[in-house]
Amino acid sequence: MRTGALSLDAFLARRAADRRLARLTHDVGLPEGKGLEFGPGANPTPLPAGLRVAYVDHAREAQAGLPGAVPIDHGWAGSGPLGPVLGETGFDFAIAAQVAQYVPNLLGWLRGIHAVLRPGGVLNLSLPDKRFMFDAGRAASSTAELVEADLLAYTRPSARQLFAHTHEARAVEPARVWAGEDPARAPPLCGEAALALAHARAVEALACEAYGACHCWVFTPLSFLDRVEDAARLGLFPFVLNQVAATEPGGFEFYVSMRRATEEEPSALQSLQDGAIHHLRGILARQHRVAALLAGA
Repeated sequence: MRTGALSLDAFLARRAADRRLARLTHDVGLPEGKGLEFGPGANPTPLPAGLRVAYVDHAREAQAGLPGAVPIDHGWAGSGPLGPVLGETGFDFAIAAQVAQYVPNLLGWLRGIHAVLRPGGVLNLSLPDKRFMFDAGRAASSTAELVEADLLAYTRPSARQLFAHTHEARAVEPARVWAGEDPARAPPLCGEAALALAHARAVEALACEAYGACHCWVFTPLSFLDRVEDAARLGLFPFVLNQVAATEPGGFEFYVSMRRATEEEPSALQSLQDGAIHHLRGILARQHRVAALLAGA
């Protein structure tokens, strides 16, 4: 488990000037604590020296060969218990920046993280908003897709997930969408060969055990909230949402903060979840209307 390199004062100054860092560290307690970061790549979240962090990815060798990548402490595919992989529980926080969309079984992944956090511990995510990046031509992920992936306990992207990602991705730039360009008119990201390439990747996914990276999940802030609401009603989503920060003008990602409740009796948890979702839905609806006006300006 590594210790952050910044002094507390340097971290606080940086967070005050960096909205993204502030959202990824929302409700992370200071000055001390222990946490997890998923898929840090070559850009782990800068943290103060008092916070100890362990890095997790779908496999320990997942980032091998990536220039500047930090070493991965634990490999976990996202289905099944996380505690035995880590060898401990009671973590104060977890961070996953632009990671959750790649997780084959998103509900199982979230439950695994929930189980290793202490009561009151937080998980902070950033996710791509499909409207402003290469997923713009794809349909938002459905509850049926989430449940299927959970029941089948996916540990690597399915043939369908790989096919959809490869075939439907568009060559889209956020700035051009915000400037008024219709992403539906953008060409396929993989060019004229996208359909054949998508089929080849799907066939390969069924034929071998290799992990094929792709966007398994596609959301807007509101569609994510809809899926969370359905999953919570099914007892498949154990967190209580703290915050959903909508995509800012010119950007392409939104942020979600959630916590492990201190009261986890089912009826009390459901009440907390329902209240948070209702509150956040109203905020997001207003933010979406403002974003639509700005996008059309």
